[in-house]
Amino acid sequence: MYNVDAGNGKPEAGMGLFKAAVLLFSLLFGLLVLAFGADWLLRTDNFPVRHVRFEGEFVHVTQQELESTVMNAVHGNFFLLNLDAVKARVESLPWVYRASVRRQWPQDIHVRFTEQRLTARWGDGAFLNQAGDVVPVTGQDFPAELPRLEGPEGTGPQVLEHSKNFSQIMAAVGLQLERITLTPRRTWRLTLANDMEIVLDQENPAQKLERFARVYAKSLTHLGSEIKRVDLRYSNGFAIDLAGDHGAGISGSPGHTETLGTQRSETSDKG
Repeated sequence: MYNVDAGNGKPEAGMGLFKAAVLLFSLLFGLLVLAFGADWLLRTDNFPVRHVRFEGEFVHVTQQELESTVMNAVHGNFFLLNLDAVKARVESLPWVYRASVRRQWPQDIHVRFTEQRLTARWGDGAFLNQAGDVVPVTGQDFPAELPRLEGPEGTGPQVLEHSKNFSQIMAAVGLQLERITLTPRRTWRLTLANDMEIVLDQENPAQKLERFARVYAKSLTHLGSEIKRVDLRYSNGFAIDLAGDHGAGISGSPGHTETLGTQRSETSDKG
């Protein structure tokens, strides 16, 4: 019997190298095609933005206003468009509260916005929105029933939140708040529709106001507009100033602090 040497497998080794070379060439060719394709897609002149579509309430914001605002930010390649820059431009409009921007295939941009919802007047010429942010909006059709708030710079959210609590407490006993002021020394001054003024400090203001509301509903409603000022900056009671003389064992004069139930110009709520 004779053994025949087939060349120690050299033809098979050569075929393996050939396949590897073909595979490498194919990969390089594919990468080259992808590179040229990406370059073509991302060229400024290719795939320009065709349409910008807006979605929102359109009560105070107009289509024309939006278009003129984003015009310079939506030119160029659809894939390279800076969506954050477009969003910032839309939100720069005074009546726009929030905006979102996304690409819409094949070459459109979709902008969705929410308008400011005014919740209060702030100071003499500004307003607070739903988040308590100060917004310098202008116009003629502002809600007439907006409460008037004011306070130091940056306290808008705090004043707005407290105003909601204060208003609910007063409304429960038939009183309406018209103005709330937080002073630089963090004293609360509440002005009611009947011209009554209520003064509170920083320590548990809502709790003290609730205590006054309970006493008012029980025994002070008959005084009506005669109560000019209520000082709630006491730990266990409050003091009131009356506009003039009143019967039922309570006498007073303008500027005089009435004493109801204690000897220290305080009214204690035992209930």
